[in-house]
Amino acid sequence: MNKKLDEIVVLYDRGGQGKTSTLRALVEELAGSLPNSKGDIRVIIPNYRARSPLKKVNIFIATCGDTPEVIEDNIRFFNGKLPDQKNVPMFVYENGVWTPIESENEMSAYEANICFSACRSDGVGVDAMHYFINAHLAYTFATVWIRLNLLRQKLRVARTAKKEPDWNKLANELKQMIDNKFAKKYIS
Repeated sequence: MNKKLDEIVVLYDRGGQGKTSTLRALVEELAGSLPNSKGDIRVIIPNYRARSPLKKVNIFIATCGDTPEVIEDNIRFFNGKLPDQKNVPMFVYENGVWTPIESENEMSAYEANICFSACRSDGVGVDAMHYFINAHLAYTFATVWIRLNLLRQKLRVARTAKKEPDWNKLANELKQMIDNKFAKKYIS
């Protein structure tokens, strides 16, 4: 069990709304680059300075969340375990370099402080996320549910057939959430 986990942020909506694109933009916002992989990824960004030189936090991001099996693998990943299905590449970002994660031993070096996951709101995605969070993680953290459409409305980021949303604007809002949460918690 991960005892350092403070918060899980679940970005949810129906399929095709941009959850993966938003979370990939968040990875790029936090690390300055993306791993060399298209599509879904699971990444660890250790020692992120959350607007404070005093506190470094480990951020885990899983851009996938289409099925209950994938969601269960995300929870496994958040606990420092290898997912059952190996079809989503995993990386750690340290010293400006993305390195693939290939063993549970490599994963065990990190404990998440904050985790981000995508989750489908249609089908059984949200129910599966609730179930796996309750079944596999300690109860010492908060879960924040963010509906992507509502976040886009709040930030006035439209999505039309002619124009893709500004994923970076959405990612920046999520980054500010990280910075504000940990800045308040650890700065006196």
